[in-house]
Amino acid sequence: MKHTPHDIRHTCISLLTKADVNPTTIKKIVGHKGAMSLTEKVYTHMHYQTLLDAIN
Repeated sequence: MKHTPHDIRHTCISLLTKADVNPTTIKKIVGHKGAMSLTEKVYTHMHYQTLLDAIN
């Protein structure tokens, strides 16, 4: 499977989010200038177990 730089960007943001890095810091790292919601909606990938743990 061939990966693109965009795939790596998604993975990086997801890992930073999972590591509880401040969302503003993530936004600055990836160069997003707009609302954080773009980064959160498009680039973060929450695993089902993480979501279940948050609910429980």
